[in-house]
Amino acid sequence: MKKIIALSLIAMTILSVGLFAGCSSQQSKPAATEAPAPAATAAPATAAPATQAPAPAATEAPAAQQNNDKIDIETAKTTALIDAGLDASQVQFTKEKLDTDDGVEKYEIEFTYNGYEYDYDINAKTGAIMEKGKEPVNDD
Repeated sequence: MKKIIALSLIAMTILSVGLFAGCSSQQSKPAATEAPAPAATAAPATAAPATQAPAPAATEAPAAQQNNDKIDIETAKTTALIDAGLDASQVQFTKEKLDTDDGVEKYEIEFTYNGYEYDYDINAKTGAIMEKGKEPVNDD
């Protein structure tokens, strides 16, 4: 029994050393950023044979790359609306602002719908929801 425990410990030690050695020998390289290829759209079955000129090459970077790797405010608003399960035509936006909190840029998005105020903080770089809230509108 002692031999099994000793062999297990030796095997785990060897595997750990190998794992750490492998991880430390890899150097991190900055990721190459490429603009995504334009999405191909299928032509309808009744369309004429391919006689159209090829689509022009994309010259614009995605919205996040155009503005110091930030999403635009419309994307932040859409993220909040999707999370709330609402559509822009249903709500009244009361606040749309880019702000910085503890060195992190975020969009502060507020809107009202059906007697409630929705409050979202959206990370300006990743588009992730940082904070959200919903409370009855105070009509004082």
